[in-house]
Amino acid sequence: MAIDPSDYHIITYRSSEQPERWSWEIQRKSKPLGVKMTGDGYQSDGAAQFAGKRELAEFLADLSKEEKRK
Repeated sequence: MAIDPSDYHIITYRSSEQPERWSWEIQRKSKPLGVKMTGDGYQSDGAAQFAGKRELAEFLADLSKEEKRK
């Protein structure tokens, strides 16, 4: 089964804590991942997006390596 990178994306959201903090989450469009992959504590949406995109790229690279081993 080939990995489709376009099936995965990140979302960002703001917490209700004070001061406000931002979080990111990796999600899959076709079906839920089965585990929650998140990061939190960012001071802005932009910072959370930057970190989330970096983590998504690492996740997809690792997933691709795993697929090649099979």
